Amino acid sequence: MPGLKVDHEHCTECRMCYIVCREIDINAVYVALEPLHRIEIDPQKCTYPACTACLMYCPAEGSIIELGSGRSMVPPPAEAWQEA
Repeated sequence: MPGLKVDHEHCTECRMCYIVCREIDINAVYVALEPLHRIEIDPQKCTYPACTACLMYCPAEGSIIELGSGRSMVPPPAEAWQEA
């Protein structure tokens, strides 16, 4: 199953992904204690591609990438906006 991860070279640590993930009660995005209290995505809790909320709220281009393919998901590609 595809998943997402944070590219820390592009992430601004604004925490918008964290806030929206908590708000919709998925809780896949978290603040890791090490290293440096950075934002991470738990692949066991992330429901991507069913949920793309973090992609829609992230302001930092290239900061969330798809596991496996490594493609940037911010800004979200057109298929992320289409209904299933």
